[in-house]
Order: sequence, then structure tokens, then C-alpha cells
Amino acid sequence: MRKTEACNDGILFLALDTYGRIGGIQRFNQRVIAALAEISGDNGWKRPAVHIMRDGRADIPETAAAAIRAFGRRRLGFIVHSAVAALNCKILFLGHINLLPVGLICKLLSPRIKLVLFVHGDEVWNDPAYRRTRSYEPLMARALSRIASVSTFTACRMQKAFKLPAEAFTLFPNAVDDIDRQPQKSGRNILTVARLDRHDRGKNIDALIKAMALLKRRNVECILQIVGEGPLKSELTSLARELAVEDKVEFLGRVSDARLAGIYAQASLFAMPSSKEGFGIVFLEAWLHGLPVICGTQDAAAEVITDGVDGYAVNPWDIEALAEKIAMLLDHPDMAAAMGEAGTDKVRSRYLMEHFKGNLEKLMELP
Repeated sequence: MRKTEACNDGILFLALDTYGRIGGIQRFNQRVIAALAEISGDNGWKRPAVHIMRDGRADIPETAAAAIRAFGRRRLGFIVHSAVAALNCKILFLGHINLLPVGLICKLLSPRIKLVLFVHGDEVWNDPAYRRTRSYEPLMARALSRIASVSTFTACRMQKAFKLPAEAFTLFPNAVDDIDRQPQKSGRNILTVARLDRHDRGKNIDALIKAMALLKRRNVECILQIVGEGPLKSELTSLARELAVEDKVEFLGRVSDARLAGIYAQASLFAMPSSKEGFGIVFLEAWLHGLPVICGTQDAAAEVITDGVDGYAVNPWDIEALAEKIAMLLDHPDMAAAMGEAGTDKVRSRYLMEHFKGNLEKLMELP
């Protein structure tokens, strides 16, 4: 890494849940912390300061390479200590749009500080189905030095909702860690991995169950395996029963990483025709396991997947097309394997920790 004077005065990262919950943003935050620690170590800087609003002290791993403080329910303490810490920092990273007011307080107290906001997806789309933009946020966002968006799709949605210039945004893709892949076993399993919370209806797991009904009528032998837990599970179970495909749909719940690796090894393809992905990290994970993927066309996933090369992008409401693409991949295993390998190559050339760290270094060199 080229040494720079950008952050000799210190780095502060403010985040919401990071270690106390499981999810895409939480894993992203953990990766930011690890990358900041590596960059600081490479340059001989002091450890980055990390303040986490919602985690408790017991959630923080002892091996953390950054100076992490968890505030739990002490919101006022989080704000006060963050403002004080910012006085000795040159760059402040905000892990969520909800932290924008705290970032503005820090900027008012320390005008020289650079504010960088990470944005992930529907939290900045101004979509009433997920989260409306608060009236004060577009004005506050003008104090930001840069907005780091995981996808062009999310950047464009936020730019329109917040009326911000395009140059305020930098593309900052998500990343995964490489794996030692288990040998692929022959099978005809369709895999999807998703939280099944109420606000995750936009992942459209119901569309996969409806596609299974079409495939069953056409005598296409296959099983849909759903990994994930949450309130939507009972609703999806009822749908499978109504469509008479309960024998073709397996709800596996939350599983360990080791078991999940085995489930990937038995799958023929990964499918999640979502309409709410701000990036789609699950597709990167599926590619590392050598699987072709099926995504939706209505969100950022279609920006990550190259249709017909490493997977297919399908309108999530076109059940006929979804079933057709599933059947095509099942019936042409050599083609499916080639698509999966193309996806693996893409991940290893663009979306590993080394790329994430390099992109973060560039952000830290803001003028």
C-alpha cells in the first residue's frame, strides 16, 4: 500500500448493530473494521476507533484489532463519546444513514473532519415499503465528503431521493472471503439462503415456491431448500401446502457454517429472485461454491450478475420464466457448472477482501 498522510490524526467508524446480530450490513461493518485495522497497521497509525451504538460489550470479540466501544442502550453516551473522539480524527466513517445526525454533530464540532457514509440499499431508496427518507436527511447529506455505495443501483436511487450530484458518490462493492470448496455432489437441489423476517418479503421466496408448483406439474425432479429463519417461514410453509409442493420444499432453518457448506455442495444452483437487494452478497457466496445463480431484475443484483454468463436475471413476478430458467440449469449440468465457474472467477477478480481493502484505501485519500 502507498503510505499516505490522510489519516495520521486518527480514524473513527460509527456503526449500528455489528456483532450482536447476523445480516449483510453487520458483516459489512465487520469487514470495514478489519480492513481499517489492517490499513492502520500497514501505515503505523494508531488503531482505528470504532463506536457501535446497539451492540453490548459481551458482543464484541476479544480478538478485535480495533479499539471498539459498544454502547448498548446508552444512546446519549454514544453521541457524546463519538463527538469527543471525532475531535482527534481526520476521517469519520458512518455505517448507516441513521447515524447522519451524529456525523453532523461531529462535523460541527470538528469542521475539518471528512465524513464518509456507507449506503447499502433500501435504507436510502425512499421506498415506503422499506424506509422513507426523513425530511432533514437530504440537507444533512450535503455535509458529507463522499457517499460510498455498494452498487450503482443504490447510488442512483439515493441520488434521486436526496437530490444530490452524481460526483458525491463512489462505488464501493461488498466482498466475501475465499473458501476451500467442498467437492460438488450430484443432485437436483435448488438452494436459497435468506432471512425470513417480515421486511424480507421482497426477497420473493414465495416466487420460488410457486415455480416449484409449475416444475412439479411438468415432472421436473428437484427439491427447493430454504436456509433461514423468521416469521415468514409459517406463511411460506402454508403456501407450499396450498400448492401441494410441501414434499418438494425443505425448510432447513438457521444452520451452522459447516452444515451450510455441505448444503451448497449438494446444490445444483442458487436462486433468489429478490426485488430488494442493494448488492446481493449471497450471490458471491454461491459463486464461490461453484453454483450458477438466478437473481431478480428489479434491484442491484442484476448489476452484479451477468445474465447468461454466470447466471440468469429474471423478473421475480414472472413465475413461468423463473421455472424455465431453473429447469434449464437442472437439465444442462455442464452449462450450469460453467456458469458457476465464471461466477467464481468474477468473485476472485473483484470481490475479495484485498479488493475491499484497496477500495477503502482510496476512500481514505479523499482531498
